[in-house]
Amino acid sequence: MTYHIVTLGDPVADLVIPISHFPIKPQEHQSADDIMLDAGGTGNFLIMASRLGLYPIIIGGIGNDYYGKTIIDIFQSEKINVDHIVNQSSATTSVSIGLITQGKDHVFLWKRPTGPIIEYNNTHEHIIKTADALFTAGHALDPGSLFTPQSVLKLLKFAHSREIPIFFDIGPSAFVSDKSCIQTAIGYANIVLATEEEAYEWTGITDTFKSAKFFINNGAKIAIIKMGPRGCLLMNQNNHVQIPSFNIEVQNTAAAGDAFASGCVYGFLNHYTLTQMGQLANAIGAASASKIGTGSRLPHIKEIIETLTIKEHPIFHLHNKVN
Repeated sequence: MTYHIVTLGDPVADLVIPISHFPIKPQEHQSADDIMLDAGGTGNFLIMASRLGLYPIIIGGIGNDYYGKTIIDIFQSEKINVDHIVNQSSATTSVSIGLITQGKDHVFLWKRPTGPIIEYNNTHEHIIKTADALFTAGHALDPGSLFTPQSVLKLLKFAHSREIPIFFDIGPSAFVSDKSCIQTAIGYANIVLATEEEAYEWTGITDTFKSAKFFINNGAKIAIIKMGPRGCLLMNQNNHVQIPSFNIEVQNTAAAGDAFASGCVYGFLNHYTLTQMGQLANAIGAASASKIGTGSRLPHIKEIIETLTIKEHPIFHLHNKVN
């Protein structure tokens, strides 16, 4: 069975630039190893979801500029439905410049899109009705978005009323976005995702277990906390599991969180246990972190399977015992 996944929010173009080191200081020049243009933000989720065999559809706004055209081409090559991206000739596309070094260090410089805003309309409801799940992230609630935060929240409300599973990844917006919009989105969501740092920023709770419990106590069916090299914590109303990370050589983590989320959605729709969901999501995140770049440079199924069979990881030994 092919599941339909709808995402909300403007597509983002990533300009990923590998550099030798941080910090960058005035007059201390260094050369870039490459300049890579690809889909970023929710585009990472969409591409990985498609490679997992899901059918992703995106609702958002984009400019009819070089960056916008490139993103559309990438999405189409990845079999992502782009019929509901509003392409405006007078708009510019959201662009993120990502400076990365080998390892976990990276920084994004974000240029907001410009152009006429795109309002919610009833056509969007017909798209949502066909969805098996809906995914969005905190950056979709930025007040400068072409597809407005108000439109995103209206569609979240509609999906919630139709009992369509909603995944909300808080993301770095926990530090900068309108808190009331994030709170409303969390209120509609069935599954809430965040890094440890984002969970702490939002809840004010330093203990990872207790911050996950905070989301459960406030209405989430599942809370998923991404813990970097320590793996992830998944919690529902009756159970919780902590899944260890995979032992890989980290190249960069810039897109790993978005890719991780696609594994959570896939696992949820296929009725995985919390443990199975966490193992798959961790493997996708690890395979992504072992590569440089975002978007179309993310791993394929073969690479994820190879990660899942790493001998140092407990899942490998469990598999051997079962078989």
